[in-house]
Amino acid sequence: MTISDHPAQPAKPAPTRTRKRRWWIAVAVAMAFLVGIAAGGGSADPVESPEYTALSAELDTAEAATETADARAESAETTAAAKASALETRSNDLDAQSAELDARQVALEAREAAVTTTEQQIAATQIANGTWTVGTDIEPGSYRTAEAVTSMCYWAILRSGTNGADIVENDLPKGGFPTVTLSAGQDFENSCGVWNKQ
Repeated sequence: MTISDHPAQPAKPAPTRTRKRRWWIAVAVAMAFLVGIAAGGGSADPVESPEYTALSAELDTAEAATETADARAESAETTAAAKASALETRSNDLDAQSAELDARQVALEAREAAVTTTEQQIAATQIANGTWTVGTDIEPGSYRTAEAVTSMCYWAILRSGTNGADIVENDLPKGGFPTVTLSAGQDFENSCGVWNKQ
């Protein structure tokens, strides 16, 4: 009988067998590993290995360094925020002080203007020692000495432009509060102290 005389056998699919065999091998290896661990005779616990220990130490060091860096960064942020807040407060204080100084400057200028106006008014309504032209140097009107005359003094009302040659009125008072009435176009010569306009 020749080979060709044998009836042909149906072919079985190889891939299925190979898959089943691989599956059973994986299960057997897993079972052996579990049994070995349970019996204590199998492979050592990977957590106890030197590599794991070294990696765990490196991880702990890295985590500690990260925590330290985070703490430093948070501290720096807190410090920076505090400094920024202090600078803002200082800036606000300076702005307030500047505004206060501006207000004081305005008030001072207004006071100086008022004092100047008062001084000008006083100057215009007061007569000191000297010779003055009425209507130019001093205002026309009635004047009285600011203080009582205690010794002899001299005053004279003169016609302007006569160089003292044309006396309208004069006196040598020795006491009291002399008074005069001055008109524009006259000169007033005074040695009796300050006179105030009435």
